[in-house]
Amino acid sequence: MGVTTAFSAGMRTETVEVRSDNGTHEFQVEVAETADDRAQGLMGRTDLKPDQGMLFIFPQSGLQYFWMKNTPTSLDIIFIGSDYKIKSIAANTVPFSEEIIPSGLPARYVLEVLAGRAAEIGIKPGDQVIRIP
Repeated sequence: MGVTTAFSAGMRTETVEVRSDNGTHEFQVEVAETADDRAQGLMGRTDLKPDQGMLFIFPQSGLQYFWMKNTPTSLDIIFIGSDYKIKSIAANTVPFSEEIIPSGLPARYVLEVLAGRAAEIGIKPGDQVIRIP
């Protein structure tokens, strides 16, 4: 399987806005809302930019579990509740790891961005996501 580039998988793209103590931050994201899209995620991606990511939308809120199998880029995985508040962040995930990454709290949305980006712009649990497609 070859490496694909961000925004080439045919998923729709949208803007997600997160408000932190440092202001509002926008991410251009691919939206993974089908089971197949969620299963594929960012596997094989190598060219994600700091203002890009992927937003996973689940049919309902619940405990979510991710892994980094076949994902060559370290990510921050941001778990967001149905109330649009950040519940937890798995920072600096390990590329290609099969270790399960749990949300810890119920989440309906999951935002994946480049590793270290959440800390860089001050995103933390309790912050509000003000725009989700």
